[in-house]
Amino acid sequence: MKSRYVPFVAAVIFLTVAVYSGRLAGEAAMSDNTAEEAASKGIGQIGSFIADILWLQLDRYHHIWMYQGNEWVTATDYLPQLWLITKLDPTFADAYIDGGYQLAINLDEISEGIRLLQEGVRQCPDNERVLWEYAVVLWQADYYGPRMTEEAAWQYLRIVQEKRGLIEEPWNEGNAYFLLEKAFEQDTLRRNNLEISRRYSNRCSFVRRSRIEDVWSNED
Repeated sequence: MKSRYVPFVAAVIFLTVAVYSGRLAGEAAMSDNTAEEAASKGIGQIGSFIADILWLQLDRYHHIWMYQGNEWVTATDYLPQLWLITKLDPTFADAYIDGGYQLAINLDEISEGIRLLQEGVRQCPDNERVLWEYAVVLWQADYYGPRMTEEAAWQYLRIVQEKRGLIEEPWNEGNAYFLLEKAFEQDTLRRNNLEISRRYSNRCSFVRRSRIEDVWSNED
């Protein structure tokens, strides 16, 4: 497994070079904001490039782990690499999605997983996949109660509405209404919670049926 640490070493080297180069550029043109912006952009591009490499290696590791007959829920040594990916590229949505679910649901590190997903929501506010995973984990973990799930599901649906249905996983719109149905069913402290739950259940059925029958189209 020593080869697994090679990307870490490479990342550190590349980042060191990038930061040093950026400082040199800044010192050479302290009064030139354009040079500083270019250096900063260059560092960001290098970080994203390394993050992509690390992610591809993780995907390969994942498949080998499963091929060897291991359960994915027992894999933990890849988590530091996921953390590094989020630092190299804070907008790397898949790292938050994978790491958040693994920590909160598979490893029962609920608070850590939710914190990672909350950071993903903060860094990727327009990524509906991160918002969806956050809502699902809140519901499955039932750590903060139904109110947090409701807020997360509404936040997800707002993004879906803003994108006018042009999302990567359109079936999750109906699933979001399902989460709201179950959340309100559990939210016994809210007045008329069961009535609200039934309304979301009807909305869920309508959206799912519409998707199946292709009532809506992504084309204008």
